[in-house]
Amino acid sequence: MSRGVAVVTGAGSGIGEATARRLAADGFDVVMGARRLDRLAAIAASIGGRALPLDVTSTESVDAFCAQVDGCRVLVNNAGGALGRDSFAEADEEEWRWMYDANVLGVMRMTRALLPSLEASGDGHVVMVGSIAGHEPYVGGAGYNAVKFALRAATKVLRLELIGKPIRVTSVDPGMVDTNF
Repeated sequence: MSRGVAVVTGAGSGIGEATARRLAADGFDVVMGARRLDRLAAIAASIGGRALPLDVTSTESVDAFCAQVDGCRVLVNNAGGALGRDSFAEADEEEWRWMYDANVLGVMRMTRALLPSLEASGDGHVVMVGSIAGHEPYVGGAGYNAVKFALRAATKVLRLELIGKPIRVTSVDPGMVDTNF
């Protein structure tokens, strides 16, 4: 018997892939989203999940993805990434803009779109994949630190906004993990 639908963004490799595999093993119907559909489809086939194209930096892509998700009990906001290790003085504005769009606005887009389904499940759970970089700044991480600190704040606000609703909000903040990220 299925434990419900679990959506995992950025599920084409690394933490997202491992999370999708674990959720499937635990009995969830896993819907996986990522930009690289070929790799995603192979993973989905191996776990009995569904692979759908998803670019969290695009509202249209998020809306098209979520329109294909019938009910959602768990949302794992994992998509994102880090670009550059430049100092503030040499920061690339476009890299910072992309990181904010993917790591913060992408989470907002996905969560906003799936909140009604999460609430209707009666036992929803939003998991934010942050980073230790949202707790401890480091030289060469200004842009990434900034977006992960922003995600941490957004997670706390979402938790407050959902008090009294049947949706839990969890933050997972890994340190260094051996992935292709």
